[in-house]
Amino acid sequence: MKRTGLPYINNAKAVLLTASVNLAIVFLLYWPDGISYRGVLWDSLICAAITTAIDLWVVFVQLLKLRWGGQIPTQVPVSPFMQRLPSNPFLLGVLFTTVFGMLAVGANAAILWFFERQHLAFVPWLAYKLVYSTILSVIITEYCVFRYVQPDWVDARVASSGSQIVLKPVRNPLPKVSLLKEVYASVTGNLATNMIAGLAFGGVAIASDGSVFITPTTVEGVPISGLIFGLIVGVLVTRSVLQEIRRQIPVADLPDSQPLTLDKRFTWMPKGNVTLTLFVCVCMMVFSSVALWALMKLFDLPVMNVYQYAVFITVYASIVSKLLSYVLVRRCTQPDYLRYMQKRGKGQSVDCSPV
Repeated sequence: MKRTGLPYINNAKAVLLTASVNLAIVFLLYWPDGISYRGVLWDSLICAAITTAIDLWVVFVQLLKLRWGGQIPTQVPVSPFMQRLPSNPFLLGVLFTTVFGMLAVGANAAILWFFERQHLAFVPWLAYKLVYSTILSVIITEYCVFRYVQPDWVDARVASSGSQIVLKPVRNPLPKVSLLKEVYASVTGNLATNMIAGLAFGGVAIASDGSVFITPTTVEGVPISGLIFGLIVGVLVTRSVLQEIRRQIPVADLPDSQPLTLDKRFTWMPKGNVTLTLFVCVCMMVFSSVALWALMKLFDLPVMNVYQYAVFITVYASIVSKLLSYVLVRRCTQPDYLRYMQKRGKGQSVDCSPV
């Protein structure tokens, strides 16, 4: 049986393991006094090295077993760039540690400097380390997998031996313009809407010479910004995912007699485009309103100027948009949703009860 997807290993193991190790380091080294600005920079290098070592080891061992068993498909998104990277796990580990270490140091230094944080107390540092080490682990794991499914490493004769195993697809982790567009649109839309609301209800002042003064975002007012942002990102991301699903998945190929094997973690969500969009918007509005307030309280940010708020909401949007896209894709690739779209296209009544 020919499989066109890429073998996606169980990356949850690697992510959970690296997150646990990094959190253990926080308790061992930084309890109860927290960490200084310089300490965060050194910790970023250590985190990158530990994360790369664990993730690369987990990925390489599992993909090596798949390769020996002839269970890696040969039809993969080929990346000339990834094939230029070393296939030797030690050399690749050194390269990834260097690159991701520099990125982690640069990003953390910029964020702490921009928000004028010279010291983080233990609880804020614990939360911050959990978030950024988990994101770093997910990214490194995806790049490791993508490197070791390239045809220069996979032996074509062994890989084409006819595996019957069903393998989950691996997405190309290289940056995509589409997601960046949604993040940019949600952030700029949020800033513009807050400015309009400020003109209407106060908080934005226009001087006699035409200069615009924007009052800094406060922890008391950020829940309103969360409601606005949740509405915008809910609409944009849901619309983007639904359009991509309709474009890529041939629902007409789903036989009516095919039993429905449903993942109940996602099938409880609505199927209709309008109802699903409304549901996502309400959830995102409530979640963002609470989350943005909690983050400002946790990191002791009573006020932010407009530039700090732009960076703050951009980082938040980047994380939330990816998580929301994942949930929506899982929902819209469930058999009951595909059956619903198929029936809707034929103008028939829908019966999506599981078999």
